Amino acid sequence: MSSGKHLICDIKNIKNHKLLNSLDGLKSLFDYICNKYQYTILNKAEHVFSPQGITIIYMLSESHISIHTFPEKNYCAMDIYTCREYETNEVYDEIKEYLEKVFDADNSDFIIIERQYISKEYS
Repeated sequence: MSSGKHLICDIKNIKNHKLLNSLDGLKSLFDYICNKYQYTILNKAEHVFSPQGITIIYMLSESHISIHTFPEKNYCAMDIYTCREYETNEVYDEIKEYLEKVFDADNSDFIIIERQYISKEYS
């Protein structure tokens, strides 16, 4: 039994350096994704590191979205986990294309994991 899908993103060779260290820009990116796919935001947490780097987590009623940026490495790690039952990976493919475009990145790795709930009976 599925409990949703988890998109894990290693976004590499980022050329949009401004976005990597922009709290407002990254929150706008998250807000765009949540609005487009009708994810319900329950809470937000963020931290800006010195001299650079940002971590943001959005808690969703569907699960969560998070990002950790490493501007000095032109890299960010992001994941989106939702408990929605999508029949295909089309939504995740759209999000992958959007992320590569907005970050102006290439050579990125994206993995989609089907999360499983397996019930075990104990005697």
